[in-house]
Amino acid sequence: MIFKVLIVDDDYINRRLLVSLLKKELYKIETIESVDGEDALEKCKEYSDLQLILLDIEMPNMDGSDFLRLYKRDKSTSNVPVIAISSNDLRKKEILSFGANSFLQKPITEKKLIAAIREAQS
Repeated sequence: MIFKVLIVDDDYINRRLLVSLLKKELYKIETIESVDGEDALEKCKEYSDLQLILLDIEMPNMDGSDFLRLYKRDKSTSNVPVIAISSNDLRKKEILSFGANSFLQKPITEKKLIAAIREAQS
């Protein structure tokens, strides 16, 4: 079975890092990438078999908190676990209240990322 993950981050290097960490730990993986919340909402409609969303919070156009609010309203897709990632720990409580399953503060480590994924999948 292939594990399908949507990575939402406006920074190309951050997306590459997350893909690298995931492929190192999870062998059969397919990643879909998105540059902001608006694009991510479209990708969620396009890929109905997503198993995880890794979501940056600070992004242009539509940020992660706006994405979460809109995404969680759609009951047909909102069951996919969301791990929020941000450099700003002050928004943790807010982001979790919007429906994120977990919150990781940048810089993230492989160990913390994999632990959050395992927790979100259980």
